Amino acid sequence: MPVKVYSEVLGREVEVPEEPERIVSLAPAITETLYHLGVWDRVVGVSFFCNKPPEAAEKPRVGSYFNVNWRKLEELNPDLILVTTGAQRKTALELAERGYTVYPVPLPTSLAGVVDMAVQVGLVVGALDEARRLEAALLEKASRLPRVDPPVRVYYEIDLGGPVSVGGHSYIVDALDRIGLHNVFRRDRVPWVINPDMERVRAYKPQLIVYERAPYKPVAEEKIVEDLKSRLQGTPAVEEERIIILPPDSLAHYGPSLLEALAGLAERARDMLGG
Repeated sequence: MPVKVYSEVLGREVEVPEEPERIVSLAPAITETLYHLGVWDRVVGVSFFCNKPPEAAEKPRVGSYFNVNWRKLEELNPDLILVTTGAQRKTALELAERGYTVYPVPLPTSLAGVVDMAVQVGLVVGALDEARRLEAALLEKASRLPRVDPPVRVYYEIDLGGPVSVGGHSYIVDALDRIGLHNVFRRDRVPWVINPDMERVRAYKPQLIVYERAPYKPVAEEKIVEDLKSRLQGTPAVEEERIIILPPDSLAHYGPSLLEALAGLAERARDMLGG
C-alpha cells in the first residue's frame, strides 16, 4: 500500500511504495546509506559518481549528478528514485514531470543533518527500524570523535574544477569544528567559497592545511603540496609543513563513512600538531 511523504522541494506529497523494490539513487551519500540500511538488494541503479560501498561498482549506472540516461532508466523501471536538493533540484523536477516517483532528500548543513539524512532515507524506503539502528551507530561514532584541543586555525580546500573551500552553511565546516579545526571561512553564510581569496587565507594564518583530492583527477601529492606552499607562503601551516592530503570523497561525501573520515583526520591532525 503506497504511503504519502511530503517533499518541501516539490511542494507536494509524494506517494511512494510502502517498501519500494526497485530503487535508483542518483546521489553518492544516499547510495551508501541504502547499503547501510540493509536494502542493497533493492537498489537497481546508481549514478556514475556512486563509489561507496565498493559493491556500487556492480550496479547499473543511470546518469551523473545532473544528467540522466533516460533509456537506461526506462529499462530499469524504478518504483522510487532518490536525489538530493540544491543542485539536483532541477533533476528532481524533470524526473517528476516525466512521471517517475522521485523523492529529494535535503542536503545537510551540519553533522547532525548527516545523521538525520540517514533516518529520512530509511523512512522513505520503509526501513524505519534499520534507520534507527543506523542513527544510533552514527551518533555513537560522533560522540567518540577525537578532537584537537585547543582548536586550531585551518584552511580546507578541495579541487572541484578549481580551488574551493567551505562556509558556515556547509556540514563540512560544522564537522571540522567538532574535531577542533576552525576553517577560515566558517563564519561566511554560504555553503561553498569558490576561488577563495588567498590574501584573506594568509591573513588568517592557518596552522594547518587540509586538502581533499579531486575525484577522477590524479595529481601527484608533491605537486599539490608545491602549489599550496606557493599560494600560502609565510603561513604557520607552510612554515611548519603541516599539510594533510585527503583521498577523494573524504569530507565532500556525507554518507555514513564521513564519521570514519573525520576520526581519521582528527588523529592525523593531533599527531601533526603534537597533541
